[in-house]
Amino acid sequence: MGPTAEMFDMFIKRSLVQAVAGGVLVPAFLLFPPLEAFAKPTRLDCTLTSAGTDGKDTSRQASVTFDEEANTLVFDAGSQRRDLGKVTISTITIDGYTDDLSIGIDRSSWHIVVQTYAQDHVRAEFGVCKPAAAPAH
Repeated sequence: MGPTAEMFDMFIKRSLVQAVAGGVLVPAFLLFPPLEAFAKPTRLDCTLTSAGTDGKDTSRQASVTFDEEANTLVFDAGSQRRDLGKVTISTITIDGYTDDLSIGIDRSSWHIVVQTYAQDHVRAEFGVCKPAAAPAH
């Protein structure tokens, strides 16, 4: 497991490094805000495609929001909003699942696989995501 923002923040605060600012020694931790101030959830907008039983592909829009610090993953496809409870976020993939839904995202390409499980079948959807545009201020 790599260093976390908390560990980095503690290192800076405990370090003996001090900077000179205006002729006054200022502890380094006063010059830098905690990393948590910069961490925020990331939303991806995705287009999912599945092969229909009639041989025709169907597409739908969905969004995925993940938070690396809180280790959370939320899938939102219109009326279907799901908080995935079993989440793994690494530098390579983002994965999460519940009893009837699993999601896998490749972080290098933002390709996504969504599988929905029912008693008699599994529905697989594939797609591509992109980071959501920042909201206008």
